[in-house]
Amino acid sequence: MSGLTLYGTTTSPYVRRVRIVAHELGIEVDLVDTAEDDGQRRMRAANPVWKVPTVTVGELSILDSSTICEYLVNERGPGELERFNADNLHERNLMTVIDGALDSLINAFYLARDGVTAQSSSYAAKQKQRAASAMQWLEQWATGPWLSQVHKLGLPEIAMVTTLEWMQFRETYDVSAHPKLVELGKHWADRESFARTRPGA
Repeated sequence: MSGLTLYGTTTSPYVRRVRIVAHELGIEVDLVDTAEDDGQRRMRAANPVWKVPTVTVGELSILDSSTICEYLVNERGPGELERFNADNLHERNLMTVIDGALDSLINAFYLARDGVTAQSSSYAAKQKQRAASAMQWLEQWATGPWLSQVHKLGLPEIAMVTTLEWMQFRETYDVSAHPKLVELGKHWADRESFARTRPGA
């Protein structure tokens, strides 16, 4: 596969997932910063829902982080990664719950920037509660550095680590309430693909 164009920011956990997978598979990435006006314009031209990450490969546009990561692993990999099994309902559930926690806290983060807090809005409060419920469920599946049952680095582990580190980076959630997930995150923290894509690296 030739290089791909990735639209997003270095602080987005969803964009970071794609960057980690690309790094693991040795795929060259041209990152277009959507915090800049030109990058935002180009991303919106490629994605009708104005969402990051967006990837273009030649004439092909891929519009969702999970779809992008699965495409990269299946097209180029899996390399040292576990191939994502679309028929594995446990792994599907893991990804759904991780994304649910992350989406809820992203909503709460941007609401708080506009002055809408859990104290002033039942909707904002529900986002925090939903994230806590999701994290409690995920805690029960963590076994050392693994979430998936195959005990090999795959998309659920990548999603979990990037979510945990975004929570800490943006100070949106106290991850210390989930020691098994914290242990999982620490295990992968120094791996090159994680270290090089961490915000501020």
